[in-house]
Amino acid sequence: MNRPVRNNVSSGAVTISQSTQRPFDALRDDVALPSHRLMVQHWLDLHAAAGNRIPCYRALDPLRFPSALADIWIVEWRDDGRLYFQIVGQNLVDWYGYSPKGKSMEEVYPPAMVPLINALSHGILGKPAIYYQKAFSLTPNWSVAIPMERIGLPMTDEQGRLRWVAGITTFLDGNGRGSGPVSSRVAEEFWYPLS
Repeated sequence: MNRPVRNNVSSGAVTISQSTQRPFDALRDDVALPSHRLMVQHWLDLHAAAGNRIPCYRALDPLRFPSALADIWIVEWRDDGRLYFQIVGQNLVDWYGYSPKGKSMEEVYPPAMVPLINALSHGILGKPAIYYQKAFSLTPNWSVAIPMERIGLPMTDEQGRLRWVAGITTFLDGNGRGSGPVSSRVAEEFWYPLS
C-alpha cells in the first residue's frame, strides 16, 4: 500500500516533492544502498529481539554495519526541545567541513532549514516511524545540488522514551554511491509506521 502523506512541503530552503506512507514490511525491499541495508537490517534484528518494540540506542552495534560507519549520525532530542548531534561519521564531517558533534540543529543549519529538520526528526519519534529520503543537499561550500539518500530510525533511551534518531546519509555519484553530482532525480520521502 502506497499512501500519499503530503506533497510539496517546503521550509523555504528545500522542498520535498512527494511523501508516501509505505507498509513496514516493505522497508527491507525498498532500501537499495548496501550500507543502508546493513544498518536497517541491524535495527530490524534489534526490533525483533526487543519483542517488536523500538530498541534502545545503546543496543546499536557498529560492527554489524561497518560499511555504514562513515555515513552514520545519531541525534538526541533533549529536554530543552532541541535536537543535538551525538555521533557523526567522517563523511558527514567532511561534508559539513567540521564535526557537528554536540551541536544543536540551530547551530549547524541555516534558520530556514531548522523547522524542516526538526519536523522530520520529531515525525520519526512522534509517529513513530522509519524515514527514508531520496533528495538533494547543498552545503555552504558547494554550488551544485548533490543527490543523497537518508534513513532515520527511531530509538529509545534507557527508560524506553523515544529520544534518539539513528541514521545514515550517503551522498551519491552517477552510479548511486559515493559523492558527486547526479542529474535529474525526484526528491521523495517514505514513512514506514511502526504502530
